[in-house]
Amino acid sequence: MFGDKGKRASSGGGYVRIPPGEPRPGGHGPAARAGGRAGGGAGATAARAALATVIICLSLSFVIPSLPVVRRAFAGTLSGWKFCVDPGHGGSETGAVGPTGLMEKDVNLRVALYLKDLLEAEGAEVLMTRYDDAAVSITQRWQMANAWGAHRFISIHHNAESDRAINYTVTLVSVNASQESMELANAVQAELVGEFGLGNSGVWKVNYCGVLNNTVMPAILTEASFISNPEQEQRLRDESYLQREAAAILRGIHMPSSISFALPQANRVSEGVVDVEVQLLGEDALERLDLELDGKPLASRSSKPYRFQVDSSALGDGTYSLRAVAHYGNGSTASAARDLIVANAARHWYFAEGTTREGFEEWLTVLNPNPEPVTFKVTYAFGGDGATERSYQVAEESRLSIEVAGEVGKGRDVSVIVDSPLPLMVERPMYFLYQGRWAGGHVSAGTNAPSTEWYFAEGYTGEGFEEWLCLLNPGDERAEVTIEYVSQGGLLKQERRTLHPKQRDTVFVNQAAGPGREVSLRVISDKAVVAERPMYFLYHGLWAGGHVSAGTNAPSTEWYFAEGYTGEGFEEWLCLYNPNPEPNLVSISYQTQDGAVIGDQELVPPYSRRTVDVNLRAGRNLQLSIAAKGERPLVAERAIYHDYHDWCEGGDVGKGVTAPSRHWYFAEGCTGDGFEEWLCMQNPGESPVEAEIRLHHESGEVLAENITLQPHGRTTVFINSMSPYQEGVALSVHADGDIVAERPLYFRYRGAWAGGHVSAGFYPGMGFR
Repeated sequence: MFGDKGKRASSGGGYVRIPPGEPRPGGHGPAARAGGRAGGGAGATAARAALATVIICLSLSFVIPSLPVVRRAFAGTLSGWKFCVDPGHGGSETGAVGPTGLMEKDVNLRVALYLKDLLEAEGAEVLMTRYDDAAVSITQRWQMANAWGAHRFISIHHNAESDRAINYTVTLVSVNASQESMELANAVQAELVGEFGLGNSGVWKVNYCGVLNNTVMPAILTEASFISNPEQEQRLRDESYLQREAAAILRGIHMPSSISFALPQANRVSEGVVDVEVQLLGEDALERLDLELDGKPLASRSSKPYRFQVDSSALGDGTYSLRAVAHYGNGSTASAARDLIVANAARHWYFAEGTTREGFEEWLTVLNPNPEPVTFKVTYAFGGDGATERSYQVAEESRLSIEVAGEVGKGRDVSVIVDSPLPLMVERPMYFLYQGRWAGGHVSAGTNAPSTEWYFAEGYTGEGFEEWLCLLNPGDERAEVTIEYVSQGGLLKQERRTLHPKQRDTVFVNQAAGPGREVSLRVISDKAVVAERPMYFLYHGLWAGGHVSAGTNAPSTEWYFAEGYTGEGFEEWLCLYNPNPEPNLVSISYQTQDGAVIGDQELVPPYSRRTVDVNLRAGRNLQLSIAAKGERPLVAERAIYHDYHDWCEGGDVGKGVTAPSRHWYFAEGCTGDGFEEWLCMQNPGESPVEAEIRLHHESGEVLAENITLQPHGRTTVFINSMSPYQEGVALSVHADGDIVAERPLYFRYRGAWAGGHVSAGFYPGMGFR
């Protein structure tokens, strides 16, 4: 038994939830943002110290796959492989004790010694952390494995519970477990369950186990059974039973580990020339090892080292599939896959909108997905008033918040340009009391490059709405810009403006297009520029707020929106803009939380705009995602106006994405007091998808949870329930199939400014869109 695992935390759907009314640790409410670049790490550190005794029960993630009993002959031996086998406890640390006095430390050692003999019989080298009843610290155990250069770490334990009837099998991995650790854990768990037929509790991701958190190789900890169960205690006195346990672990070692990727690391963004390294078991029977990229052959090896290089700079941004296939002399094969993630566009970010005037608080939030700190530059550009540059550093796999007024001062309209040597994900949240009357907030995911064209589907100049268009010329030459205003009846008017180098300009759309208009926008420029469209409103004369869109640089035939709700207090709209000279028939699919798909259509005339009432067309009280597909390219945005639980009123707009992806990133987010953060995920495919959600805290803490997304369905996750800290948090989502993700956030900023905003985030290959 390790720690207090027998007392399994209560969870809903695999997510750890702090009980309602229980205070969340840490000193991070909305005031956490006042920490600027410091990000509030000290408070989170104090929170971790205060949580030391409870985190064991609160930080479990449960991954319970369907585990078939597998019997598979291995194609070779374990020659050349190094295993560190760790019998838990020892010395004065007995571990759990059975009803008649059998000590866990003794059972662990017997199983470990049997496993050592089996591994050595197949040619492996084995290092035991103890060979007898010696006391060995947790630190000594993982240091021994790392210093020796073990390829795999196997820790042997047995469980206990005050309820002596309990008896099941579970295998543990670190909360930051690699793909290899997960494969090894799933295989060993399957073999142990298949051998003994005890309850299958699956694989648990935990963050309290030092030997799992600090080993640098794939590592697992087995809890094959409960020594506290009287019948099981008697079985554990039988040497033949312990031999069977060791043999089951060995079979599990063979299953996933015949071939695996050591490099690149799982779910890491790649840059430049990428080192690829494949590990093999049974290489004495190997004929050749093939490496493929998206199904196309790259290279082959017939002997060690199985190392390759891939120039990611020669690839466009996106997610590519690396596949290694081992061919053995007996005709059998084994394969492993690893995503190659290329996101070079994420080195640059542009935000046209921004102000530090009275009643506005503007932030930059930065996610560093890299395994190393990154120093980056921010250029603050002012309307005809020059620019200011600042440099910052964000820690590895961490999130940084920058308060813009603290960098440029109060009372300035400012656009932002971010340049980084490595990919970063950046968003710009703003919270406001607009003109002293409409409170709320909005967030922009910006764009990765200027463009000569920009499109905006949503827009309204009716009573209670004020619409603006912000333009930025980041270049060194003057830009001549044409703005087209398009309504339901077609083109309203064109307007021409000149943008000088490094200049930012603002257009009041109500004045330019006229009052009472549903209006879409198209921006055309002879030089690449950046555009954003903020709107402020009093919806129905009741719900005050604002939202913003960075627009899209090109129409698309497909648009996806993961977020959507038609329940009480929510009004959802889908805005469609057809920039073509021909009519455009748009097929709309509403995908609900229970997997139902509701079909719809909308015909959009040439050069026109249409608005779809989703509450009316899809039905009430639905959590839903949208897939819209046109006969011709179009532009789509989804606006939602809300009274969220009678707690905050406002609205948000999603600009949608043009394709699903396996990897998603969101820089903005907060689980502090006065913030409720959600993650909406849409699986538009035909098969279930396994997804890992990672929380990157400003304090540097990274937590992870796993979830299954059903086909044609929408899934919603409450992020606050995943984090024990009250601070800024960024998200990354990594799935084994293509999905769509959005992050809505509802808030009472500083306890006063209520509202909500949403982000479609960033995915590799998103391009300018």
